[in-house]
Amino acid sequence: MIPWMVAVHTARHVAAIPSWFLTKDGHWLYCRLIRPDDALRLLDLFDALSPEARRRRFHANVDHLPAATKLSYAHQLAGVDNRLTGGAVVAVDHHQGQERLVGVVRLGPVEQARAEVAVVVRDDFQGRGVGHALLQRLPALAQRMGAAQVVAVIEADNLPALRLFRRLPFPMTAQTAHAETTLTITLV
Repeated sequence: MIPWMVAVHTARHVAAIPSWFLTKDGHWLYCRLIRPDDALRLLDLFDALSPEARRRRFHANVDHLPAATKLSYAHQLAGVDNRLTGGAVVAVDHHQGQERLVGVVRLGPVEQARAEVAVVVRDDFQGRGVGHALLQRLPALAQRMGAAQVVAVIEADNLPALRLFRRLPFPMTAQTAHAETTLTITLV
């Protein structure tokens, strides 16, 4: 396929992904771009993660951060413009009339058409297809931000995360060093 045809095919495929999706166990969730008013929802998501999930997501022990530090980070992470400063797609559960974030796929700022990607899903929603649904929306976010490649740095023993990313239908390379696997995924 000619490169511009691949880009058009990818754009059409991405546009066809609905905002609502059904988890493997029949629960409806909604995906949308992150907004600045999601900061407190991000804090709730962070607090709902197990210590292991937090460590795997942030590659450090972040369990004892002061509340003010967590709030500051939450505002920074929610305050991206989904174009230049970074972007994220969130999976939202409409629970008892409230929006609750159950997962996030995030892209860092794009440099030379490349951005770092990370994904996290609440422990009680893992294994239900949320991570897969978020990664289906990754190409649209990357396209919006001008990233042709994304790089995922995953702990080498985090087999569920590695399997999740390796299911993406895009060319990728993997390198493992210092107990971390770096996946470079070409989206266009």
